[in-house]
Amino acid sequence: MARKKLSAEELRRRHQQMLNTFVREAWGEIPNELEVKIRSLKAWGFDLLTGLRAGVPAVFVAPQEDHRAPGDVYQAEGETFEVQEVWKSVPKGATLWVRVAMEDRRGVIRAYYRAAHGEETLLFSMPAAELLLAYFKKRGFGKLLESFHSSGLTTEFIQKRGEQGKAVDYDHLPALMRRALREAGDLIRKRTGVGRFTLVYFGKNKDGDDRYIATWLLPTIHLFNVDIAERVDKLLAALD
Repeated sequence: MARKKLSAEELRRRHQQMLNTFVREAWGEIPNELEVKIRSLKAWGFDLLTGLRAGVPAVFVAPQEDHRAPGDVYQAEGETFEVQEVWKSVPKGATLWVRVAMEDRRGVIRAYYRAAHGEETLLFSMPAAELLLAYFKKRGFGKLLESFHSSGLTTEFIQKRGEQGKAVDYDHLPALMRRALREAGDLIRKRTGVGRFTLVYFGKNKDGDDRYIATWLLPTIHLFNVDIAERVDKLLAALD
């Protein structure tokens, strides 16, 4: 089947849109690991447990929605777990080390419990998208849930509103859109170090609602910093 050629008008509109898609970005090596406090597990929806894993004393996690308690015996991923304690506090100096890697064409997260003396224990491994979506839901990050598009070493969000039309040039952007560009640039420069934010604005529709397309591309690992994820969620919410 022959491809349909774009008309002269469509080409003109496409060209005009590309020229008026505004970008804030900075790039370097994409970070893929992060050390955070153990309490981050609760923010992501997990309880930290001790007990027996395949009969061997171990530290492990379980989703909070499973409501695990001392004495519970259960199976997960082919292993048997026996819960002896659900941790309410953790030893001083213990941290959580999180790493993201590409496997089978998608991002995968591994989280390790790091004791004060440096020993690491793998707590879980799961697709980055699965953990991010559960984490966004747990924290009430509605805009991140709605605009989530894909996740590898970086995670992409795409938020659209209204029909596309003639893209507005920078000098005629409303204050809200200029502020979004400024705040996104600040976030990348001051907090994530690398990333990309784009915005194209098509003006208001007949009901007075803004029409636009906004995208974020950020290192997946930084989204597990609750403060950063919250700022991205608020910036997207402000556009609506």
